[in-house]
Amino acid sequence: MKKVWIALLAILLFCLFLNWYNSDPKIIISHLQPKIDAARGELRYRFYLFSVLPLGEAVLSPAMPEDFKGQAMYHLEATARPLKIYSKFFNGYAIFDSYVDVKTLSPVLFKQKLISPGKEEANKEVTYDQKQGIMYLKGVMRQILPNTQDPISLILNLRRMDFNQVESIDMNINTNQKNYMFRGFVHAKEIFIKDKGYKIAYLKAEVRRRDKNPYHKSDVQIVLLTGKENIPILIRVFASGILINAKLVDIR
Repeated sequence: MKKVWIALLAILLFCLFLNWYNSDPKIIISHLQPKIDAARGELRYRFYLFSVLPLGEAVLSPAMPEDFKGQAMYHLEATARPLKIYSKFFNGYAIFDSYVDVKTLSPVLFKQKLISPGKEEANKEVTYDQKQGIMYLKGVMRQILPNTQDPISLILNLRRMDFNQVESIDMNINTNQKNYMFRGFVHAKEIFIKDKGYKIAYLKAEVRRRDKNPYHKSDVQIVLLTGKENIPILIRVFASGILINAKLVDIR
């Protein structure tokens, strides 16, 4: 019985170590030097369940200027897939595209593609008319709030914010039916790694429906390395009793 308790204690301590290792901004930044000092390209993330069990990977491409129907836009693309060790059980992946107005940083088009072997490809396409306050999904018109974002364009907005001037955030999100809020507060500080200072913004927010439905709520924590273009180095989402941790692991 004593050996069982020792084994359980060892497992607990190991999990606590992994939680700390996968969540400490200093460790994340130190592993990416000098890339994080020089590069501003493709961001690669690793997903963890409860900050311990690795699940999958995601890639966020940089905003690319593009002409879209005669308008100047940023084209954003993100992909997500499970790790190869899970390929025997699930080998699907997801692709997300967003076309964002370069002046307002609000989307005009959001596309989502979910691909799973043996199943029909699932596609979603949302068109936004920000001036009229409406969006179209599968031919159905829905009312939206000013400067409504999709998840990728919201990240772009966070990357372009001056967190020396911003202390709170209240943004609108809608890619389906209901209007959601992304509301939170920002705490900025400076950390030092090998005598070099890095300015960090800690964002604590909640995502929930504007109609205050208590059953559709998530808590979000984002740590950003601030600069000319902020870099999200850690994203933690807690919803329905599940904690998912996304850690920046590479910049290309």
